[in-house]
Amino acid sequence: MHQYFYAIHLFVNKRKSLSVFLALLMLFIFGFFASQIKFEEDITKLIPANDKADVTAKVLKQLNFADKITVIFKLEKNGSAEDLKEMASTFSDSVSKSCKPYVTGIQGKIDEENIQETIDFVYNNLPLFLENKDYAAIQNKLQKDSIAATVQGNYKSIISPSGFVTKDFILQDPLGISFIALKKLQQLNIGDDFTLDNGFVMTKDKKKLLLFITSNLPSSETEKNTVFAAKLKSIQKNLNQKYKGKTSISYFGSALIAVANANQIKSDIILTTSIAMFTLMLILILFYRKILIPLIIFLPTVFGALFAVAFLYFVKEQISAISLGIGSILLGITIDYSIHILTHYKHNSDVKTLYKDITMPVIMSSSTTAVAFLCLLFVKSDALNDLGIFAAVIVMASAFFSLLIVPHLYKPKENPAEHKKNVIDKMAHFSFHNNKFLMGFCVLITIICCFTYNNVGFNNDLSQLNFVPKEIKAAEKQLEESTSLTSKTIYVASYGKSMDEVLQTNSKLFTDLSKEKTQNKILNFSSVGGIMLSQKEQLQKIEKWNSFWDANKKQLLQSELISEGSKLGFKPTTYSAFFDHLNFDFKPISSNDYLKIQALQLKEFVTEKNGFYTISTLVKVSPEQRDAFVKSASVKNNLIAIDRQQMNETFFSTLKTDFNSLVNYSFVAVILILFFFFRRIELVIVSCIPIALTGIVTAGIMGIFGIQMNIFSMIVCTLIFGHGVDFSIFMTSALQKEYTTGKNEIAIYRTSIILAVITTILGIGAMIFAKHPALTSISSVSLIGVFAALIITFIFYPILFKLFISNRSKNGNPPFHLRTFIHGILSFSYYGLGGIVMSIFSFTLMPILPLSAKTKMKGFRYVVSKFMKSVLYSNPFIRKRVVNDFNENFEKPAIIIANHSSFLDILSVGMLSPKIIFLVSDWVYNSPIFGGVVRKAGFYPVSEGLDSGVEHLRKKVEEGYSLMVFPEGTRSESNVVKRFHKGAFFLAEQFNLDIIPVVIHGASELIPKGDFVIHNGKLTVTILERIKPENLAFGKNYAERTKQISTFFKAEYRKIRQELEGADYFKPMLLHSYDYKEIEVVNSVKKDLKNHLETYFLLGKQLSTKAKILHLANDYGQLDVLLTLQEPQRKIHSYIVDEEKRDVAKINYIVNKRKISYLENLEILPENNYDTLLISDENSENEIQKLIVLTSCVILIDCPSLKNSVLKCGFDCILEENELIIFKKK
Repeated sequence: MHQYFYAIHLFVNKRKSLSVFLALLMLFIFGFFASQIKFEEDITKLIPANDKADVTAKVLKQLNFADKITVIFKLEKNGSAEDLKEMASTFSDSVSKSCKPYVTGIQGKIDEENIQETIDFVYNNLPLFLENKDYAAIQNKLQKDSIAATVQGNYKSIISPSGFVTKDFILQDPLGISFIALKKLQQLNIGDDFTLDNGFVMTKDKKKLLLFITSNLPSSETEKNTVFAAKLKSIQKNLNQKYKGKTSISYFGSALIAVANANQIKSDIILTTSIAMFTLMLILILFYRKILIPLIIFLPTVFGALFAVAFLYFVKEQISAISLGIGSILLGITIDYSIHILTHYKHNSDVKTLYKDITMPVIMSSSTTAVAFLCLLFVKSDALNDLGIFAAVIVMASAFFSLLIVPHLYKPKENPAEHKKNVIDKMAHFSFHNNKFLMGFCVLITIICCFTYNNVGFNNDLSQLNFVPKEIKAAEKQLEESTSLTSKTIYVASYGKSMDEVLQTNSKLFTDLSKEKTQNKILNFSSVGGIMLSQKEQLQKIEKWNSFWDANKKQLLQSELISEGSKLGFKPTTYSAFFDHLNFDFKPISSNDYLKIQALQLKEFVTEKNGFYTISTLVKVSPEQRDAFVKSASVKNNLIAIDRQQMNETFFSTLKTDFNSLVNYSFVAVILILFFFFRRIELVIVSCIPIALTGIVTAGIMGIFGIQMNIFSMIVCTLIFGHGVDFSIFMTSALQKEYTTGKNEIAIYRTSIILAVITTILGIGAMIFAKHPALTSISSVSLIGVFAALIITFIFYPILFKLFISNRSKNGNPPFHLRTFIHGILSFSYYGLGGIVMSIFSFTLMPILPLSAKTKMKGFRYVVSKFMKSVLYSNPFIRKRVVNDFNENFEKPAIIIANHSSFLDILSVGMLSPKIIFLVSDWVYNSPIFGGVVRKAGFYPVSEGLDSGVEHLRKKVEEGYSLMVFPEGTRSESNVVKRFHKGAFFLAEQFNLDIIPVVIHGASELIPKGDFVIHNGKLTVTILERIKPENLAFGKNYAERTKQISTFFKAEYRKIRQELEGADYFKPMLLHSYDYKEIEVVNSVKKDLKNHLETYFLLGKQLSTKAKILHLANDYGQLDVLLTLQEPQRKIHSYIVDEEKRDVAKINYIVNKRKISYLENLEILPENNYDTLLISDENSENEIQKLIVLTSCVILIDCPSLKNSVLKCGFDCILEENELIIFKKK
């Protein structure tokens, strides 16, 4: 991938003017589209939806309660109640004039015409406002003495001073039925805390007067609400000045809080970003010692940010400003990419090497961080979705532009060694992972955090994350002191697709609430359920009215009223209007007729939008009643109980669940991306362990200090997760480079990581100066997380990498493969556990078994043999084969000899027969794991000497046992059979026994000496024909037989090798030696083997087993390794012109186990002559003349252009096959 960026770099260098023009054009295009995007500044957009999201969202949008602004007129020392009313009237007039576009109405003052309108409406629709108990009251009024008293009372009212006001009303309704009906309107009462004074809503102590402004803007429309709030503030300032000392005005409302939030977020972001950027600029200028460094670092972020916002414009057109505000903390990540590039460029002035080193980790880091943020799309929150898209695009774009821009603008010194070390450099050179105190401290903290990370709580209260100005807090306090308006209220909304349907649902709710109030399940409620009725219910009410007022009742009432009235001088027609009303044919009215009555303010309860109707009911409950009421209301059809506290808890519990899923999704996504780049699951696991530990330690420290999570710190956790991933990726690159080339550049990577941490800490630490709680809540979690990521990456990661990969190579063992490592652990665990069980069995249960000693021993040996076989067969990836052409059954005692290069040799021979006694070393004989089995089985420790053990062994032979001896005495470190010792042959002579040679092939590759990991491959055990004592072809005495049989054994072993070892036999082992090296190296080696493996195999056959070879190469050392794997006794001196390739070749773990050395130059050679000059580098023509005199054989591999040069030096071509050309000196 780095080749493409390097090619672009060269293109820009050649066409600088065109490149600058294209860059400015891009910047203009991005800026233009970014400027077109609209911002939404509603903090509630962070709240996720739940399963009832569609209906709940519709209901919430149509509720009118949330968007009211309460205006509080407070009486001061020198004022009076009349001053309050006067100020309220002036305020209403001012708002009506200057705020007309933003206000739909002002409540809190009831005009006289509205009162009369209400009375007339009730009078004209009396049946609709009467209940059964009301008819009982009316029936009592129809008694003769009651009628007489009523008429007498009416007469007194008419002749009183206020009679001119009440006369018409009394004549229309002499029985006062309207008053009974009007009581129904108390269901809409303004509350027990208030009283009406001259049409104004005032507190009972008449020290406060309240008005309620209904805005036509939702609180989320912050831009327009800002203008509206400014106008209200202007009115407030003017009236407070005018009525100074008498009255004062204050406001309370969600729209004003939303405006304050938006303004505070904007000012905080400007402040914190300014502080962070200024400090960063200062640090970076001092570190890089260039004044333009801040421009170089921030320019790619500018490109990335504009591109991201422009991208969002095409995707969404409108985004949440709060998400963009939170996204500003991405500044720390985006400039990290520029810092990584600058730091590497500072220490390595070669552009090509820079791109080779830095491209992959930068692209990986940005990809993993982008995918982690894109997982926010799984959270059901608009603002978090916006943040996910914005963050993903900006980090990818910033990384891309950093790679394009930074190397052009920064020119480091030619000699990196001239750089003076500063504090950061010195810190980076400190070996964190080798400091025992730091290691111990981190291990302790990690262990503690494993027990405390579950203690982290979650703060569901969104209101604590809102910024509420002091004046609004003071207004809220005034309301709390005087009223219950700010107390907990549950809104119950009936909803449906038609008004009549909703009215029926609401009437049923009204009935249920009335019962619950009498049962003390709720405190109170305010509902239109008893006033606004469905058509069906209205018809029932009218029918009840008509059935009550039958003809006899009306005739009796009319006669009694006329009779009693005549006594007081009333004419017979005095009550004619009332009599006509009794005979009126009442009809059902529409919902619009209800809504027209201004004084009832029913529009506050009833809403309709796009054919969706809602009717709201306010229910007051105590904290103890809340849960039971909400639970009972939520199960009813077409009802939603909207309790802000519970909604927050529900929504945020959903968010918490979503966040847990988000972490899982992010982790899986990161694993997949790491695997895509690393192509090794082992590197992915080693990289992910520090990431997981960072999460545990961060949460654990929060648990220790009682720091709660909230929605914002959850978002920041994504940032921390991204940082942890970035740090792991860059640390992997550093350690992988060291493992590949041997060059320790970890300090450079640490420097860039430390600078990245500083930028993040400054970017987030500056939020301490923010006043918005949402932004300040981010700081503590971020600082804990970033420091945890830093320390764990610097301490644990190198330890893990070295433990599983690099340290094994230094010890001469191949790096771990996950599967073989797991199989190795399982196989050895099984072997160890089995050995312990059998050892315990041998000295506890075995002695008390009711069987003969011979039978018990026979059974015990049988179990031991089968156990050895089961251990060997516990690994299914070893292909096992026993070749027994002579049908050996080991019934006749013999001396068994076998080559010894691996732990598997013991199992391979032990599984052949239970009648074998091993001669073992002391550590095996005294082993606490399987020593008991060894001793019980009668194995003999060779350290005691054969002379002293002859009689013991003779006894075993007489019992029918064969003796197993590894004549090499110790394990070989390769597939070479070492010199045989005489012990086995001495015993054969002493006991006059046959010798059975057993050739074991493949064990040295499956599990080499000093390792426990069993690798994939083939294990072949070949049992050769018995060599009898009378067979003198192998010598007359044990000394001669030792030499002769050793030669015979080695010859047979070579035959088996030639039969089993094809061209690809050592290929897995060779490729394994390049595992975890940089992908470019691995791919090059694989490609070379794919093209030349057959040639290399043919080459191996042409070279002697102990050849001294001088190799002129241009590879990563793979041919040298292959030749010495084929024959470990070969000695190779190799010269690779390319220094980087030479470094890679040197670092191969097999080089340490074979006779391979790499020459720095060809001036001084270790040898004066070589068996073969091997040339695989076509560019070696100049060296041929000098080196060809040192050998009598020259071999060219894929270098046909050099053929003539060799021929000219007096050599003949004796073989030309498969890209292989062999020359012999004339």
